[in-house]
Amino acid sequence: MTKDEYVKTLKKYMADNELEQEDGFTYLDGIQEAAALARQLDEPKKVVIPQFVEDWIEEAKEHYGSEIDPLKIVYWTGGHVINTDSHYEWLENIYNQKLLLNAAINGYEVENEIEKYVRLKGFAGTTGYLNYDVTFEEFFVDTTELDSCTKIKFTKSWLKDNWPEHEAYNNAGLLEFEEAEDD
Repeated sequence: MTKDEYVKTLKKYMADNELEQEDGFTYLDGIQEAAALARQLDEPKKVVIPQFVEDWIEEAKEHYGSEIDPLKIVYWTGGHVINTDSHYEWLENIYNQKLLLNAAINGYEVENEIEKYVRLKGFAGTTGYLNYDVTFEEFFVDTTELDSCTKIKFTKSWLKDNWPEHEAYNNAGLLEFEEAEDD
């Protein structure tokens, strides 16, 4: 039964039956509410995708033109996102493939990842914050007031992709994310 057939069936049932009121709410009111909800069934929900996936979709649109069908977006992405791309592994996951197709069909919103300070539980004072030395590519714990060669704010996805210990600390509940003031 389609959504429209369902709504027609409910309307016919309402027209054919005089229904009694119970506690100020009639059975008819319930059927009307069910019909209103049924109208919303086919409204697709926009999926949330990472920024790099939106970049892929936009590149596909540039290649084919802005009004392209979803399969061309997926085809282009599969053919042009090669294994040297840092996000290539994302595309290997079947759930993510479905997410890409859903985004191409129904539209999407981009993750709004905000960089935050990451405090490691168990450290006293102001020295319990995760830092990343950009020059030596090493993580360490210190304050949030270091020089420009040190990354002090992180998105969760960046940490997951770049910090090997992320999963262990996160699963142990040892990470606290604090809003970073805008510079």
